[in-house]
Amino acid sequence: MKISKLSELVDQYAIELYALKKEISKQYPMNKEQIDQIIVDEMQKYFTSFHSIQINEMKPLIDLYKDQENDQLKSIILQQSTGLNISINDQKKLDLISISIQLLNNVLFYKREYQKQFSSHIFEKNLLASGAFLSGTPHAKTMSKLVVSENIFELERRGFRPIVYRNDKGAILNTYDTKVLIGLFKLWMIQGCNQNIEFEFKELAEAMLTKPSGGEYKLIYDSLQNIAATWIEYKEYYDQSKHKYYSATVQHRPITSLKLIARKREEENGKERAAEIVFHDILHQSLLERNYIFINMVIFNELPTSYARMIYLSILNGIENDNHIFNIDDLIDQIIITDENYNRARTIKTIKNSFEHLLHADIIANYEFIKVKNKVTFIQYNPAEWLLVHRQTQIENYDS
Repeated sequence: MKISKLSELVDQYAIELYALKKEISKQYPMNKEQIDQIIVDEMQKYFTSFHSIQINEMKPLIDLYKDQENDQLKSIILQQSTGLNISINDQKKLDLISISIQLLNNVLFYKREYQKQFSSHIFEKNLLASGAFLSGTPHAKTMSKLVVSENIFELERRGFRPIVYRNDKGAILNTYDTKVLIGLFKLWMIQGCNQNIEFEFKELAEAMLTKPSGGEYKLIYDSLQNIAATWIEYKEYYDQSKHKYYSATVQHRPITSLKLIARKREEENGKERAAEIVFHDILHQSLLERNYIFINMVIFNELPTSYARMIYLSILNGIENDNHIFNIDDLIDQIIITDENYNRARTIKTIKNSFEHLLHADIIANYEFIKVKNKVTFIQYNPAEWLLVHRQTQIENYDS
C-alpha cells in the first residue's frame, strides 16, 4: 500500500478515536489514564484493517507522523513564548497526530506478536550454508561463462562453505526456490517425515503461506523442476548424528525424483497441478536428525527484498552457532555471484538497507559495520530478544 493511502486510513481512524475520546471526556467522570486505556482498547477493532500491510510500510509513516508532531510542538511552544494561547485547532491537530502514532505503534506490536506464532517452518542447515540459493540472477554474459554443455552450467561457490553447484536446466536457484523448498519441508513434517511426499500445488502454496492461484502454480511448477535439476557437491559437510564437520566431497541432488501428476491427459506439459517428490538420502537423513533451523514464514514473506530474506536465513543459522558477526565478503559471496559488474561499495549499501529492513522487522536489535584499516570488513549484529527466547522454547519442546 502506498504511504499516502495508508496515511488516509490512519487519519480516518484517528478522527474516529479523537471524537470518541472527546465524547467520553464529556459524559463520564474519568481521569486521563482511564480514558487513554479505553482508547487503546478501542484501537484493537482497527487492527484487522492493517493485516495485509507490511511492517516495512508502516515504519516510514510513523517517522513522518513523529516529524509532524515535533513541528507542531515547536509551533505551539513558539506561540506560548509570545504570550498567545494555544488555539483549539492547533491542540486538535497535535492530539490527532499523537493518536495516529499510538495507533500505528499498537498495530506494529500486534503484527509482531502475530508473526511470532509462525515459526514452525524449517530449512536444512547444510543446504542453507551452501550458498546454493541466490538473491538474484546474474547478467546473461556471466551466466554464459558458466555453461559446461548444452543447457547445463556449473560454478564454484565460496560463501560460508565451499561447494560446486550444477544445474541441468541452466537455472540459478533464487529466493522463490528457497520459499518452495521451505514449503516442501513443511509438507514433509505434516505428512509424517517420509522421504517421499505427494501433494497438490494448492497444498504447497498454503504451506508456503502464499495465496493459491494459477500464476502461483506456474511459478511452483517451474521452481520444482529447477530444484530437481540441481546438483550440489559439498566440500565441507556437517553430520548431525556425529556432531562433526567433514572436509569431504558429498554430492547429491536435494530432490532425486520429481513426478508431475496430471488429473487429465490434456493437463500435461506444464498444466499439472500435483506432484510427488523424493528427497535425497543424505538430505532426508539430515532432516530426520533435526539438522535444521526454524523459520518464521510470515516474516520471510514480508521482508521486502531478496537480500533481506537471504540474510535473515543466515542470521538464523548464525544464532544456531552462537555467531553474531559476518565477514562482509563471505556474506556477499553467500548471496550473490560477483562478476565484472560487481561494485563492492554499492553491494554493501544494499546490505545496509537489508539490515535496516531486518531491524524494522524486529529480527535484530541492532547492527554495526566494522572497519579494518578503513575498509568495511565485518558486520556485527544482536538478534532480537524474542528470537532467542523463541528458539530456546522450540529446542525444549522438541527435546521433551
